[in-house]
Amino acid sequence: MTWTPAQHEELVHAPPQADGVRPAREFALMLSRRCNLTCRHCGIESSPRVRDRMALEDAERFIVEAAALPDFGKVTFTGGEPTLIRRDLLVLLDLTRRLGLQSRIVTNGGWARTRDKGLSFLGALKAAGLGEVNFSADRFHLEFAPAQTLRNALDCAAELGYPRIVSFVSNGDQDPLAEFAQLYGVERDRLLDLREVTRQRLPLHHLQDDYIFVYYGALIGLGRAATHPEDLRWYPADFFPPGKVCGEVVNKPVLYPDGSFQACCCAGGKISAFTVGNAFDTSVAELYDAMAARSHFRFITTHGPRKLYDIMRAATPERALPQDYTSICEMCVRATDGVAAEVVDRVVDSYLVEEMLGTLLGDQPVDA
Repeated sequence: MTWTPAQHEELVHAPPQADGVRPAREFALMLSRRCNLTCRHCGIESSPRVRDRMALEDAERFIVEAAALPDFGKVTFTGGEPTLIRRDLLVLLDLTRRLGLQSRIVTNGGWARTRDKGLSFLGALKAAGLGEVNFSADRFHLEFAPAQTLRNALDCAAELGYPRIVSFVSNGDQDPLAEFAQLYGVERDRLLDLREVTRQRLPLHHLQDDYIFVYYGALIGLGRAATHPEDLRWYPADFFPPGKVCGEVVNKPVLYPDGSFQACCCAGGKISAFTVGNAFDTSVAELYDAMAARSHFRFITTHGPRKLYDIMRAATPERALPQDYTSICEMCVRATDGVAAEVVDRVVDSYLVEEMLGTLLGDQPVDA
């Protein structure tokens, strides 16, 4: 099967939609950017050399503050590789469980060099309260970790009763599931597209014994990936449809080791307009309120990244925005790169006022 650019874009690049349902609030708690791997596509440039780390008492406070929000439901522990800070992770999983919250880790599975070691490690996390496991895997991970390690980790997850969910980066011309099967030595028939499973509202627990669920995405040209242009695919701005909205922004913010609270993960902590504030200065609950009040973020969830790009390009013609992008997520981030948050909100508010007046006046010119 040939995977055309159009198929690739429609199924891979588009961020998940909210489907009109407001999900329970959650956030990703980045305990550290340290990782046992140095993948060249890493958006936040993790590696074994990165030594930043969130103090345990700070992480505990952030979780407790978030739990006070009426509709807060989940903490995702991410990095870097969160399992490198095993002692803290066990304490935080236990706290999350005692507060009645769901928990998830995002991991490369490096703790499963052997099946026995993997079962012991993951079993301890489950005993502490871990609810979900998501694996990261692709050809870039294979430059540092053998495929057998991930297969061991997937087997351990299945034995302990977890659905096996894998986030997979692909820029190839073939079916991403076929590519994953070939790279990791897994039977193609055992793989399901997680997007399709979710779209059909199929319960994972009915399928988890027989299948591995793959959530694939395109390589985004940010962070370390930007230094390897040979791995990237580029699309003109007009390739991205204006109607696609995003359900990630606001619904899945990230709290970085330095306390920076970001509205989504794609900015990699580097785009100031996506920074809501700092949890060392402001409570997590106040940061959520501030994030929800930002016109910038509401616009992305109602009008979509492409529309944001169009109005920001028109409002700030002095900026030389790129003509081509690797994904709709990169377009969304670049649209506000170098622009102060208050300026972005002002541009969005002005556009929305003009749109409202145009509707009221029957699309007549505003000064008519």
